[in-house]
Amino acid sequence: MAFSFVARCGRLAAVLIGWSLLVQPALAYTPNDPRLGEQWYLQTIGAPSAWDLATGSADVVVAVLDSGFDMNHPDLSANIWSNTNEIAGDGVDNDQNGYVDDTSGWDFVQGDNTPEPDEGESNNADAVVHGTAIGGVIGAMGDNSEGVAGLAWNIRLMPLRILDNFGAGNSDDARLAVRYAVDNGADVINLSFTGFEIDPSFSAAVEDAFEAGVVIVAAVGNTDGGGTDLDETPIYPACFRDADDDWVIGVTATTDADVKADFSNYGSDCADIAAPGEGIFSTTYQNPDWDEFTEAYEGGWSGTSIASPMVAGAAALLKSAYPSLRPTDVLTILQLSVDPIAAGSEASGELGAGRLNVGRALQIAPSFVTTPEAPPADEDAGIVRDALGHRVAPSSGTQAPSPVTGELQDVSDVYPGWFVRSESFDTVYYIDEDLRRHPFWDAQTFFTWASDWDEVVWVTDATLSTLSIATPLVPKPGVVLVKIQSDPSVYAVESGATIWSPVLRLISSETIAVQMYGEVWSEYVLDVDATLFPRYEYGADIETVERVDTSILRSRSQIFEDMSGAGG
Repeated sequence: MAFSFVARCGRLAAVLIGWSLLVQPALAYTPNDPRLGEQWYLQTIGAPSAWDLATGSADVVVAVLDSGFDMNHPDLSANIWSNTNEIAGDGVDNDQNGYVDDTSGWDFVQGDNTPEPDEGESNNADAVVHGTAIGGVIGAMGDNSEGVAGLAWNIRLMPLRILDNFGAGNSDDARLAVRYAVDNGADVINLSFTGFEIDPSFSAAVEDAFEAGVVIVAAVGNTDGGGTDLDETPIYPACFRDADDDWVIGVTATTDADVKADFSNYGSDCADIAAPGEGIFSTTYQNPDWDEFTEAYEGGWSGTSIASPMVAGAAALLKSAYPSLRPTDVLTILQLSVDPIAAGSEASGELGAGRLNVGRALQIAPSFVTTPEAPPADEDAGIVRDALGHRVAPSSGTQAPSPVTGELQDVSDVYPGWFVRSESFDTVYYIDEDLRRHPFWDAQTFFTWASDWDEVVWVTDATLSTLSIATPLVPKPGVVLVKIQSDPSVYAVESGATIWSPVLRLISSETIAVQMYGEVWSEYVLDVDATLFPRYEYGADIETVERVDTSILRSRSQIFEDMSGAGG
């Protein structure tokens, strides 16, 4: 089986990216790396809030199977893994692992202990620097007054070279490298390359790594002209799995607008999560003897290749903070904590659970370390409730009232129209007809759709994780008027093409508002977070009085009363 690095992952001219125009983001924790402002994606994926909780650990090792590293890079060298069981330069396989003097990884292309690009060969420049860029996204040293910050800046990087200077490799080397990574203590493996054939021996090595507790992350690949549907044309190693387990976390690519990157492949099975993969700034291979490689940092990287290491870095942070997490735990945490793909994005339901939010992942991870106590059972009607009186989904075969119809339903299954949350997390979701879960951003939005906390069905974390995340819900059409907190403009909310993309119509004057909604019209106005407004469509302004159903309107006082009700 032959494969290559994900070819789209190339560099664009810096002038096209306009890095100098980017504004330094406001971070929860701000490391002192001078080029942090060019790493826009860190703010997008919630890295600053993650760094308040974890920055990595030297005990966590991420193996990068790629084209090798710049082993002397000023932002990588101190974080390169060291094999303490090997004595450098003595020509002896001290640890008896089959590799002589492998003090910092291995070059499976050349069969030596220097896992870096080979000087003097003809080359593809993007392939040469590929591994160094991947390593920088994962674990470039942070807060060291140098260059950039990796997502997990205190972990150790194990460079394993399996791709040559043209980005080509084979599954035999990949198999050996995976086994090397596992045998030498890797906690996470990043695979930013693709192939179209299944090599059973390589697949077996990946499965064994998964069974050994190693988190494996892979790019799903790129295809010009809109991407490839992996349900029809699987790509490996991202699609390695069996009927019971997903061995590899497949990563798709999004843009800075949280929509699908045009080139990104997609699918309902192999794609598990999305991450930014367009216009990425990172470390690069530097060698003064090669005219092409004079810079230590470059921008313009695009591809699922560069999205994958963000997820690998997130996994490394989780393992640093909570070493007992299993690969399945890590995947579930990452999927439960995502931000939604922007409404209307191409293939939005086939890019994984959503776009990576590592800050939120670190916040919810403790629930997977300490198992919550089982909530007490209500003696009435066999309904299970927690200590606050919330209804909890009983085990399979037990009946509980449907929150929609009031009929008895088997709540081991989830039905369209339900409001659900899991036993460990506070977020409430609406289940649509395709069994996707739409999160509510806050309680006041939920109470434009419901009137009682008891309408929420509690399900297990495992059940919730089987439901893909979709676009957040905004206040229900017809129930309230809305405005942005910083803007006095008031809008009516009307039904749109879908329940998650209603239409906003500007009410052009207070006179019209009074005539349509009465003297107390302002009581129906909710302040909505500005981040929700892009979720709406916009219709024509309301410039003359129109008929509205005032019977379904809810005032702020009604909503706040429901929010403070029993169990809220």
